Amino acid sequence: MSYMLDLKEFKILDRNSVFYGTSISKLMDNAGRCIAEAVLKHSNGRSHVLILCGPGNNGGDGFAAARYLRGMIETSILLAEPGQEPKSDILRHNFSSVSDIVVGEEAIRVLDCRETVVVDALLGSGINRPPEGRYRQLIDSIHEMKRKGSLLLSVDVPSGFPTDFHVLPDITVTFHDTKTGMSEENSGKIEIVDIGIPEKAVKYTGPGEMLLYPVPANDTHKGNNGIITVIGGGAFAGAPTFASLAAYRTGADLVYTVVPGKSFGVASVFSPNMMVFSTAHKAFEPADAAGAMKWVERSGSIVIGPGMDSDSKTRGFISRILKKAKCSMVVDASAIEVAGDNSSLIAGKNVVVTPHSKEFEKLTGEVVAKTLVERSEQIRSWAHKLDVTILLKGSTDVISDGRRVKLNDTGNPGMTVGGTGDVLTGIAAELMAKGCSPFDSGRLAAYINGSSGDICFRSKSFGLLATDIIESIPDVLVRDIGGNQ
Repeated sequence: MSYMLDLKEFKILDRNSVFYGTSISKLMDNAGRCIAEAVLKHSNGRSHVLILCGPGNNGGDGFAAARYLRGMIETSILLAEPGQEPKSDILRHNFSSVSDIVVGEEAIRVLDCRETVVVDALLGSGINRPPEGRYRQLIDSIHEMKRKGSLLLSVDVPSGFPTDFHVLPDITVTFHDTKTGMSEENSGKIEIVDIGIPEKAVKYTGPGEMLLYPVPANDTHKGNNGIITVIGGGAFAGAPTFASLAAYRTGADLVYTVVPGKSFGVASVFSPNMMVFSTAHKAFEPADAAGAMKWVERSGSIVIGPGMDSDSKTRGFISRILKKAKCSMVVDASAIEVAGDNSSLIAGKNVVVTPHSKEFEKLTGEVVAKTLVERSEQIRSWAHKLDVTILLKGSTDVISDGRRVKLNDTGNPGMTVGGTGDVLTGIAAELMAKGCSPFDSGRLAAYINGSSGDICFRSKSFGLLATDIIESIPDVLVRDIGGNQ
């Protein structure tokens, strides 16, 4: 099933393609070939191709297209920034084979527009303001050539898109899928071409998902980067502490940890980084919800469920929190069973539900499907029915918001140790508190959690612990984002 994809998703795909074995150089070569084929198909007897190339990868696609075209039709290149050295080895390689057909801007003035296919490879996706200066002038020139009879073809997206000032082509040859907002009105006839993005890069998470991580601004201050409340404990006092520390290690500014009285002694001394608050009773009771809500109302997201009992009083407490909370929620463990009994408590809210197979049965009444294909459709279907994001934990995690499905196979058998699911909930809650959507939080949390476990496994093998995974979260952030943003 095909959907329009956000422009950022294509940057994610590029990065994951490299991770899964297809180089940017190969993708650019494939793109160039597809553009050349489109030019020849639509040229309708025209004798000349003029390719306007910018300094980025969109221009590189234009160089690659020129390499294919030059032996079959008269081809010339106009550089947006003449005299500027290409920015990367890949661009230099593609430019070196066509540098001899570069022309100056005076060539436009003597061009027979009716005999020319104009290829717009000036600007790619992701610009956030209308083109200015020379780029605006070149776009005006492109439109003038079109007015005089040229066929105008844009590469991937019309230059300037999605701003209010962009190229209005006859045809856009776009890669892999249409981009959000593209239409025949703003992009002409849209032709989707396959440039060889690996299937696994499309279906599975990878380091490209880290482009979703909201990197703090230089002038950020406490509270801007995530405030979370973790509600848990009772049967297992360690669970909410794992979730809380995982949220901190993912970048949270403040984490309030709310536990029942019997868990306070353990949780409060677990780490000096934690702020632990006890309810009035030894175990959670419905009357404790009002006190817990004091912290929930200060938070951008909550975790509810880790380590909690499943008695009727605790279930009543959980129901009140799920009903009253207005912020994003990660629903786990005992809270999943409560949501399964009354799905209206979570339906349509910003919720990530994180069941393992047995908890999925409690949520839906269904046994988890055996094959990954069946499981993916099953999770998508239930996420749609409940109007939430479901992150089914397993050797291959399945994440869906009811429309999209993403798989994650980071992680290892050592992560069957207790507490790793609690770590996952803390990561997901922090990402939602930072502003990520539930689906993006789910897929990125699964990737970070599994990758952190893989780092641990190299030194700890089957002796790794949940606390080891927590301490490896920053290693994933440094590796895949960097420390000098």
